[in-house]
Amino acid sequence: MMLKPLLQVSCWVRYLVVEAVVEGSEVVLAAVASVEVASAAVEPPVAGNVTMLMTGSIRRIVCAVVSLWFAVIPVLAQHDYQFDFEDKEVKEPTEEEQIARGDKLKVYTLNPNTGDLLRSPIDTAMLGFYNRVKAEGRSLAIGYLGNLNSPWESKMFFDRPLYHPQFMYMYGLHGMLIDPFTARFYDTKSPTTQVLYLRHGDNQTREEELRSTLALNIGKRIDIGNDVDYIYSNGFYNSNKTKAISYRFFGSYRSDRYEAYAYVGNNYYLMTENGGITNDDYVIHPGNFANGTNEFVSTDIPVKFPGNNMFNSLRQGTARLTHRYNLGFYREGQTEYYDGNEFEAPHLIDTMVFVPVGSISHTFNYTKSRRRFKVKNPLDDSIYPNLFIKRLNDAGEVITLPNDTTRMEEYHNTLALSLREGFHRWAKFGLTAYVRLENRFYTLQDSVVGVPPTDREFSTYIGGEISRRGGKYLNFAADGELSVVGSDAGAFKLRGRLSTAFDLLRRKTEMEAWGQLLNTRPGYFLRHHHGTVHWWDESFDFIQQLRLGGSLRLKDWGTTLTLQSATLKNYIYFDHTAFPQQVSSPIQVLEGRIAHAYRWGALGWEVEAAYQTSSNRTALPLPKLAAYGNLYLDFRLPSSTKVMRIQTGVDARIHSSYYAPYYEPAVQQFTTQQEIKVGGSFPLMNAYVNIHLKRSRFFFEMYNLAEAFMDSKRFSLVHTPYNPRGLRMGIAIDFNK
Repeated sequence: MMLKPLLQVSCWVRYLVVEAVVEGSEVVLAAVASVEVASAAVEPPVAGNVTMLMTGSIRRIVCAVVSLWFAVIPVLAQHDYQFDFEDKEVKEPTEEEQIARGDKLKVYTLNPNTGDLLRSPIDTAMLGFYNRVKAEGRSLAIGYLGNLNSPWESKMFFDRPLYHPQFMYMYGLHGMLIDPFTARFYDTKSPTTQVLYLRHGDNQTREEELRSTLALNIGKRIDIGNDVDYIYSNGFYNSNKTKAISYRFFGSYRSDRYEAYAYVGNNYYLMTENGGITNDDYVIHPGNFANGTNEFVSTDIPVKFPGNNMFNSLRQGTARLTHRYNLGFYREGQTEYYDGNEFEAPHLIDTMVFVPVGSISHTFNYTKSRRRFKVKNPLDDSIYPNLFIKRLNDAGEVITLPNDTTRMEEYHNTLALSLREGFHRWAKFGLTAYVRLENRFYTLQDSVVGVPPTDREFSTYIGGEISRRGGKYLNFAADGELSVVGSDAGAFKLRGRLSTAFDLLRRKTEMEAWGQLLNTRPGYFLRHHHGTVHWWDESFDFIQQLRLGGSLRLKDWGTTLTLQSATLKNYIYFDHTAFPQQVSSPIQVLEGRIAHAYRWGALGWEVEAAYQTSSNRTALPLPKLAAYGNLYLDFRLPSSTKVMRIQTGVDARIHSSYYAPYYEPAVQQFTTQQEIKVGGSFPLMNAYVNIHLKRSRFFFEMYNLAEAFMDSKRFSLVHTPYNPRGLRMGIAIDFNK
């Protein structure tokens, strides 16, 4: 009985928060203006009975969606910023999801290049909940600045993006932004609200995150909702404070003939930069710096840029519309009918079923990115010897006082034609052809006061795909694209993936193989950067990559073996001076990885280990070995209802020593060095308790437990330590009715 008032309160709180955030947002205001104009001029090509149901503001929104955005949909998806996709299987709901919701809530992502729906799992799993919501959970081994919200880079080469994004300053925020690869759409039979709250540290150093999602359906075809993610972190070190807010408003319309998916959103990050600590002994031998009986704390450690003096701010607004018109026919069949009882499976009823044969679609994507690097008080000239933009103080003396800004706007339009898999018993695969137009506008910092220089690039890509997704034993996907006109002319991408399943010694076995051949032009801001202390204009050659890999998964044994290799030509890295360098000779990278997860009664364990090597350790340093282990008990409290499930255990991760990079805040890149090694002797160990109670999950974790009984060498990057030992906690509540 209390669920409806709670949902209403949640909606109003979310409305007030988002209303305050949206005020002044250029992307949202532009989108609203476009909605009003489009709704007055364009009528969407939808069925008449649907149009009659759309009145008032709902009809105007749908009209705008139709007028702004039309998309076709081949099938591949990959975790990278620049429309480079890796296939994702359409995943069925897990057992835990079925128990919690029946099949009342379905979640999808879209193929960013073509718009195909990809079923996405709902994160309701209790096991490992504590690990999925912290920075270290993003990869087997990562380097970051200690703060939950800080830039990061995986120490595993094949877990990194394929290349830098067009707006290179966003590289360190990979996976933390609203983008076409992670944006979700929902199909829910009742309103759903999910809330997550995380906390780490005391009042002086506290890291906090509040994340929520609201989704609801208006009838059977229209879905609307919004996401909000707010992070405020003081940080455990001097001048390490960050804050961020990301939000998105989304909606979708789905019928047999016509589908549309749209969202607008913003990412905002503000990071105080400290440049790392100045003396590593403060972490390795903290007792040497204790003052009598006063306990030494991490915020007392001297840093390179103290006093909250240096800042980086990043803003990125996005608007996306994907829609398509399906061509097909109706035939007799059966469909699911849900009677509202979440404990019973849906019934099958006889009806006319629409069979899509092909589709035509168009996708429009708009992104506006801005970066500002600012210092409040003049810097010491010895830190940055090169001064490309000179400013004078009141005495007429030249000072180092950066206040650099950079902007980029990009517009993508993709038109595609698809022949769908499975419309006939002979149609064993799908075919897609598409053309994509890209336009980008750049604004750089000038060396003198005045109108900053601007530049523009455009490219036209043609591409195609062949895929088979519905096979029982064999599935595949292959696609390729070529830039035929524009600044990227000659760039191409060829990608393929093959998967099969069979029984080996009466055990379920899955195998996959994949390959990629890429010839890409370095992004504009890799070639041009204008700033107070760094300035370059380069004409780098195209970057070429050949990647091959394969995996063997023994499902019954919980074991996966993976082997990957890469050949990199014209690889670009940032040297110790934070300037980009290109290596013309090929670099070879090889990785082998094994992962094993198993349960024996209440006892469970997870083990993952990897070996990797690079043929050029100066340009591409990597730890040779990395490992993660987790030993836990998973049980339910003895009671008649058995509603409380508990997982408690200890996990640890470690990697071999190597010349880890340094993070340079002036260009927001990870730079190489050959003086200090990181890793090899100190594991990051944590003890935790996960608890699942009905629709709530919460955890308590003693972070960095090894520091209590081992000499601390808790460095993530050069002069950048992990956080000290402390208590983390979090809670996630699912208000789905």
